Amino acid sequence: MDVPCPDNYLYARYEMFPEDGLVDSRGCAKCECGQPSGGECTASIRLYDDAACSSQSEQSGLQSPYDQCVNILPVGHAIAGKAITDLAYVPGSCEASGGMPTGSAVRDVTRAVTFCCLHPFYLIK
Repeated sequence: MDVPCPDNYLYARYEMFPEDGLVDSRGCAKCECGQPSGGECTASIRLYDDAACSSQSEQSGLQSPYDQCVNILPVGHAIAGKAITDLAYVPGSCEASGGMPTGSAVRDVTRAVTFCCLHPFYLIK
């Protein structure tokens, strides 16, 4: 507190605050993330000449979000089996926002202790 010193104690004035003497209202605004973009899924499509999937005739890569058509060669080739393998997800990213600091930490003036000092006296012999 801003307490004045008595008239005869005006040589020096000190205010002391306890270590835990802060009013701390610091924090952060909520962090947010925009719409994700850039993510995709990848896979391999495997075509087989037999139903047991032991004789592979063709393999091609697939990637989202693109529409893909795969020509099967030779034209008219019969497909007995098919498999989608090597599935992988590649996550996208998003634009981060928020997280700005808020509040403050200030001295708690209600807990201050004030020391008022007398003018020093010197003895002259």
